[in-house]
Amino acid sequence: MLSPNPARRRVERYWLIYTAVWGGLAALVMLTGLAEAWGDLELMIMGVAFALGAVVPPLARPHPADRKLPILERTSFKLVGSVVGLSFLMNYFCTPYFFDVLHMRFGFRASITIEDNPVFLYFMTVAYFATYCVLLCGAWRLARGRVVGFLVPFLVAFLETVLNANPFMKRLFCFDDLPFMLWFGTLSYGFCFVFALPMWMRIDDSEKARAPAGRVGVELLACMMAIVIVFVFLRHLLAPHVTEVRIQERNRGGCLER
Repeated sequence: MLSPNPARRRVERYWLIYTAVWGGLAALVMLTGLAEAWGDLELMIMGVAFALGAVVPPLARPHPADRKLPILERTSFKLVGSVVGLSFLMNYFCTPYFFDVLHMRFGFRASITIEDNPVFLYFMTVAYFATYCVLLCGAWRLARGRVVGFLVPFLVAFLETVLNANPFMKRLFCFDDLPFMLWFGTLSYGFCFVFALPMWMRIDDSEKARAPAGRVGVELLACMMAIVIVFVFLRHLLAPHVTEVRIQERNRGGCLER
């Protein structure tokens, strides 16, 4: 169910259509083995292209009602900014948790990294999160606040893990213990979307209740702070009881099944 606000509905409709594009291209690149052979240049081009595909059209073709507003106050700008901001912040602050606690590994031939996380994934995540924004908000509108609406963030987290950690991509994306990731990782990752959902829903979902750009920025930072706090809690108080936290390993060994 798309937003009742025409300006926001235009962005959401485009992101839904774009999901088929980036999803199909990503599957083609990953499943054909191209991503295994590509180095920094090819991977970075792919990541930036995926991000631009999600960002540029909504900004370049805003709804007519949006064009009358300053750029920073346009619905398209605020939605794009929230998705890009969350993508980059989560890649920087949350990926170490996935390495140390959830024992995630990458097999990409990428040397341009931040804390062992390939930088091209920062950009690819923008396309992922654009899709998640539409799906999560649409599901919440359909649920109308019922319990199922609170479960959707965890379902999205579970499906991403299943789709990425599959036998066809085991050389590129893997976990030391996939069953552990499917339950504890889903719990961890799902909380990220639990906090992102209210932020996204408050961005001009109604024409009569527009969110100032400044408030969107504050809510983005608050969302990220909440995610970091939960991850600290899980990492230090809960994870040691169900797994071994191996900070020293990070992603340096690549995928185990090569």
